[in-house]
Amino acid sequence: MAVEFFKEIGVKNGTSRLFIGGLHGKEGLSTIHALKNIKNINVTEGSLVMCNLSPSPYLSTLDPLYYLSSNGSKLLDLIKNHQPEIYLELHCYHPEKSSKLTVCNRKDIFGVPALIELKYGVLMGSVSPLIRSVFFGLHDFPFILEMPCNPSTRSLEVSQEIMEITANSSNRVEIMKKLGKIYPQQVKRLDNYFHEFSLNFWPAFQEVKQEALKTDLKNFKDLDQLISRVICKGNFDLNPIQIGQLGQAFLIFREYKI
Repeated sequence: MAVEFFKEIGVKNGTSRLFIGGLHGKEGLSTIHALKNIKNINVTEGSLVMCNLSPSPYLSTLDPLYYLSSNGSKLLDLIKNHQPEIYLELHCYHPEKSSKLTVCNRKDIFGVPALIELKYGVLMGSVSPLIRSVFFGLHDFPFILEMPCNPSTRSLEVSQEIMEITANSSNRVEIMKKLGKIYPQQVKRLDNYFHEFSLNFWPAFQEVKQEALKTDLKNFKDLDQLISRVICKGNFDLNPIQIGQLGQAFLIFREYKI
């Protein structure tokens, strides 16, 4: 099956939405089914772009090297071209890897909170902070859906339901309100994650950007020292993995934004 897929709905003016699957490995062989068979979409304003990438070597989107890969570069080009306020990465996982995604101390291990199960193995969470802070506004809605690879009919139905709600909404508040009626406990946890992010990683990254404009950064050591000063001054609650991600996100910002 050819998994390359691209479809655009709506008009240029208004809310921009981007749904993308098959970011790495052979995930596209599963995510294509959710993207191609989604039906109940009513984009009344703005646009929706849906696409699925071809198979590629597996690199985690938490690895900064991913964004130098072929599919990583395609992903960033799509984000830059469409500048979505609502953004979905559609992934799939093998059952034996589910604990890696949902383990309670995932933030300590990988720098990001655990994904939350909605129903039938479909997981939801935020996208990599390496691009979350660089390409999206704080109140945009960039998120991940992880379905089981070779998904069951029920898993596909849940994924498509979330995609339909998201596509038919215009902003974060509207999406969270609709999802909260179906998954109240899960949405409460997701909102707590967002609150923590908005008080720590997000403002720390903004401060790093501002301080970097006033600093002659000659090497990685200079950047590390700048980040340490920002963390200390702002008293941000970030673990060592997240502090490292601040530097990685800044390098992506400098490459694509300056």
